[in-house]
Amino acid sequence: MATPSEKHERQDRILAEILELALDLARSSQARALAAEDAAEAAPHGLTFQRAARSVRQTLALEAKFERDRKTAERADHDVAERAKASRAERRKAQVKLAVERCVWSEADGDEAEKLLDGLDDILESDTLAGTFAGDDAIEVHVARVCAELGVDTPETLAARRVEAPSASSPMAADTAPEPQVQDPQVWRSSG
Repeated sequence: MATPSEKHERQDRILAEILELALDLARSSQARALAAEDAAEAAPHGLTFQRAARSVRQTLALEAKFERDRKTAERADHDVAERAKASRAERRKAQVKLAVERCVWSEADGDEAEKLLDGLDDILESDTLAGTFAGDDAIEVHVARVCAELGVDTPETLAARRVEAPSASSPMAADTAPEPQVQDPQVWRSSG
């Protein structure tokens, strides 16, 4: 199956050939009409010239229409590609924002967290204007860079800290864990 480019080339070749044939016919008809000795002899050649000239004009108009249609299609394809690129960048920006917000809230609260989040918004806006999220860098790279700019730990650092912290199942944690408070159902009944 022919590609769109091959189809366009074929159309252009056919139109060019039709244009040349129509021009040749118009020229020869004009020459015969001029060479005719009377109007009756010139009339059919004049009519042929008129039809050939009309064919030339229509062929030229069709070529121009095809060219306009191709440019319109190219612009539409370009617009679709640009919208897809912008949409991808916005998704990537949202992913970075969510990951960094989690890091901020893991380390700070209150006014400090709000300051960091304002800084995050400024960084993301600057990166958006610079086209940073349109590239192919991994989301983790952006998250690490933004966290470094804000001075907060990355998700990997936070995860490593959680692993290092004693868990409830470890022997050390069991010694320090508070006893669960269980109330006796008998106490509930007697107090009410």
